[in-house]
Amino acid sequence: MSVTLTISEKTYKKLQSEAERKGFQNVEQFLEKWEVENSDNRYEVVERIKEFQKRMREKYGVMPNSVDLIREDRNR
Repeated sequence: MSVTLTISEKTYKKLQSEAERKGFQNVEQFLEKWEVENSDNRYEVVERIKEFQKRMREKYGVMPNSVDLIREDRNR
């Protein structure tokens, strides 16, 4: 599958420079490597968030949904 992402020229140049600095031939190789290296980290972060949420529920109970209160505030 191929996806097209539009980014600024400035951002692309930064990515290209970083890719070259790290020995990659192009941005695509650099991003593929970055994704592989960081995918495990994302899972760790999600697990830490879940654990934090569990501790907060145990300590404070289930917090009420504040969406209606926020809407009410906005409508004033």
